[in-house]
Amino acid sequence: METNLIGEMDMLREMGVRPSFSEMARRYGMDRHTVAKYWKEGAGMEDGRSARRSGFDRYRDEIEDRAQIPGVTMKAIHEWLLDRHPDVKLPKYGASRHWMDARGLKAGQPLPDAHPRYETEPGRQLRSDWKERLLLHGRDGAEFLSSVWSATLGYPGRHIYIRSNTITTDDFVGCAYQTAQRLGGVPPERIADNMSALVTTGSGGKRHRVERAFAFAGRMGFRTGLCAARTPQTKGKDESANRFASRLPAHGRDVGGWEDIDAAIARIEARSNEEPNEDTGMPPAALFMKEKDLLKPVPSASEALPLLGEVSRQRVPSTMLVGYAGREWSVPRRCIGRTVRLVGMPGGELRTCLGNELVAVHDTAASQQSIDCQERHYIEALGDRRWATDGDIEEAARRNLELLGNLGKER
Repeated sequence: METNLIGEMDMLREMGVRPSFSEMARRYGMDRHTVAKYWKEGAGMEDGRSARRSGFDRYRDEIEDRAQIPGVTMKAIHEWLLDRHPDVKLPKYGASRHWMDARGLKAGQPLPDAHPRYETEPGRQLRSDWKERLLLHGRDGAEFLSSVWSATLGYPGRHIYIRSNTITTDDFVGCAYQTAQRLGGVPPERIADNMSALVTTGSGGKRHRVERAFAFAGRMGFRTGLCAARTPQTKGKDESANRFASRLPAHGRDVGGWEDIDAAIARIEARSNEEPNEDTGMPPAALFMKEKDLLKPVPSASEALPLLGEVSRQRVPSTMLVGYAGREWSVPRRCIGRTVRLVGMPGGELRTCLGNELVAVHDTAASQQSIDCQERHYIEALGDRRWATDGDIEEAARRNLELLGNLGKER
């Protein structure tokens, strides 16, 4: 009895609420003055709980720092802590929420509008959308602006996230094909927001289809439906996927480059597919095992080639340059000795992929150089030169890139 009273008092103290001594005395069958004495003297010390530190206390500075990031949620902060301190057994999310509330730490965002749920049978539907213009500030103050493609299967809620610096038709085609490869199959129906990669708006607000995107969908074997205007409930499950993607801002100030951002996105995706669905009680990854066999086979790259783009595979030499369209293009240093996939998009973009990861993007229409080497790739190449400081490396990179840019030009 005494222990329960002390526990309730400890909770009320954390919430900043003063109890009614008479009411508590009645419930616990004690004298009012005894209850008042416990409150005044902090009797929670008797069972040791008021002296017990929370597992989050030592990370208060970090939590307060993350809570100031625009758009971040309490859930995102808790997951960031799990990633940040994997060797520490931290309390669960409910405890972290209570800990933050008790200390007046706010990291909330407006509650989403309520929408009715729309269920689909297994293997039928994929819903896709963009989480646009996500701005992260790196640990050295650098800005990283990108968008995230999110795709969600209708039945199990299996999520796939792919970072994309633009949201063009090339991006839609590339991300849709990569999604099919990662799922190992194609559902016959796809629901998408009115993204500019699929539709353009003419005079009078009339919408026009981007035929290449719809032709690609036909080649892949799925129908594309557009969400009706102002009815986001028709894609409510992918809005849920976007809420998962909103966890990404919590990783800001930790990242040093795009590789770190891609790794954070991969962790968010993995965790979102492992969390039990609130309706079924099972994680999407487990439910997906039942749906995978119901998907249609993925067309080969050669079948999708005319609409996907020109595809080739090359082993990256020590020069960190790959050949395409009679010119050479740089890739990250970690690709040396490994086979990459080059996809020349009809819009003029050259995408280099290492496995399922997009590692480099070049605009072949904008560049006329015989060797197009991005500065960050060149800096990586010079990074193991022991004689050079960071400033020497950056200056040497700029100087040599300028010389490369003049190759083939008339003197």
